[in-house]
Amino acid sequence: MDENKQNLENQEKIEGAAASEEAAGPQKDAESDGGAAQGKKAEQDAPKGKKPSVFRGNKFKRGGMATVLTVVFIAVVVVLNLLVSVLSERFPSMNIDLTAQKMNTLSDQAVDIAKGVQQDTDIYLIGTEDAYKNDAIYSSYGLKYSQVMNLSKRLEEVNQKIHVQFIDPDTNPDFISRYASDSLTTGRVLVSTEKRHKVLSVDDMFSMSQNSTTGATEIFSNVDSALAGAIEMVNLDKVPVLTIATGHEEMLGEESMGSFLDMMEKQNFDVQQIDILTEDIPEDTQILMIATPSTDYTEEEIQKLRDLLSDEEREESIAILLSFYPGQGKLPNLTAFLEEWGVSVGSGSVVMESDANRYALSDPRCVIVDSVGTALEKNTYSRLVSPLSVPINILFTGNGDVGVEALWTTSEGAYVVTESTSQEEIEDPDTAQQNVATLSSTIAQFGNEFYFRSVIVFGSSNIFSDGFMATAFDNADYLSDLLKLSTDTDGSAVSVLTERVQTNTMDVTASQNTIMVLGLGMFTIALPVLLLVAGLVIFLKRRHL
Repeated sequence: MDENKQNLENQEKIEGAAASEEAAGPQKDAESDGGAAQGKKAEQDAPKGKKPSVFRGNKFKRGGMATVLTVVFIAVVVVLNLLVSVLSERFPSMNIDLTAQKMNTLSDQAVDIAKGVQQDTDIYLIGTEDAYKNDAIYSSYGLKYSQVMNLSKRLEEVNQKIHVQFIDPDTNPDFISRYASDSLTTGRVLVSTEKRHKVLSVDDMFSMSQNSTTGATEIFSNVDSALAGAIEMVNLDKVPVLTIATGHEEMLGEESMGSFLDMMEKQNFDVQQIDILTEDIPEDTQILMIATPSTDYTEEEIQKLRDLLSDEEREESIAILLSFYPGQGKLPNLTAFLEEWGVSVGSGSVVMESDANRYALSDPRCVIVDSVGTALEKNTYSRLVSPLSVPINILFTGNGDVGVEALWTTSEGAYVVTESTSQEEIEDPDTAQQNVATLSSTIAQFGNEFYFRSVIVFGSSNIFSDGFMATAFDNADYLSDLLKLSTDTDGSAVSVLTERVQTNTMDVTASQNTIMVLGLGMFTIALPVLLLVAGLVIFLKRRHL
């Protein structure tokens, strides 16, 4: 009974608690709703917070930095481009020479000459800069006249004493009129110092010839040697003078020995010409050339030769150069003059060679000779030829003050043929070594200084002709060295004989390996791979923005 009573009391307590919660529920809900309302109102009454700035976001920061870097990069490229342009204008050697024959690169000889310039030297390029730069001068002939400008500027870079200027004849007629006798037209180059000036024409700087095999016209450049030679010439204290004597129906003239005269001018000899019968020999002549005369000299002319060699006031070396030919005929006065200097010429005869290994061009009259004597004994010449030569006899090796020596001799297999020589004698000749060039000299003393007075005789006139001055033979080198020695200019840096360069060939060349590296390696493989890597890096970075 007590237990039932206890259960009843517990049930009543539970029901009472439930009724209390039920009564309190609406009040709690009201309080909750009130709190929410108050919170909402407080939230409305509270000041609103600032939105995050777009300029502080990572997206803007990264994008802005990329823009800045792009602008900076472009600016750097522009500045570098301008800087390189200015520097390449000031220092032309910065421009890489991609021409096939290195046309825009100075030879070592030209650089040495430019470095040696000690006085202001002006190179005036006649014409506008654009005309030179765009090869507009003589463009119909295909000449690369830009080479003249490029090499001139490189010479200017080598030595600050050298200055290059463009002279437009249309806008600067006063300059042209100052050199009226030099005919300064577009394409000519005037090289000038206070001492003298020299004008280079298109023919001095370029030459044209026809290929005997293909028939095509080939253009060659001599710009490097022409500019260097002109610079050397206008800076010399004294220029040696080569005078050609005319008036006796000479077999050699300006046309037939053009290559020889061009070589001498490039060696900075001043080449002049006189009629020896009516004109005096120029006072500054150091070499007088008697180029195979057909008629004899008069006694008056012979005396002019003697006076030239016996001048006791000229403190410099002087020489007379003579050439002969088998069909020249007898020249008694000139022969007597040569005998005074210890030599006689076998007129009406020709030297021939029995050994096929000792003549050139399949012609036994084109005798291959040896350089002998002491004059150029330190030099080596591998291929000297004396075509259609008369024999020269040495009458004495020493006679008072005059000494005589051979310059060129044949082999022991040579023989002499005259008009009276029979066919049997030609087939079985008497062979012996022959002299075909000689040097007779005496010494003139001035205080402690010694100078030569010389007579040089060559039995062949053909050695001075264009065909035998070609590079296939060493004749040109020998004659150049001998005449410089005879005028005491052998120690000069004048020797500007750079090889001419063909210009109408493919300008830009590259080896097969270079083509493979550039074509396959760089553009086919390397560049696409670099672009792919760069794109992948940019994609991955932008993915995480």
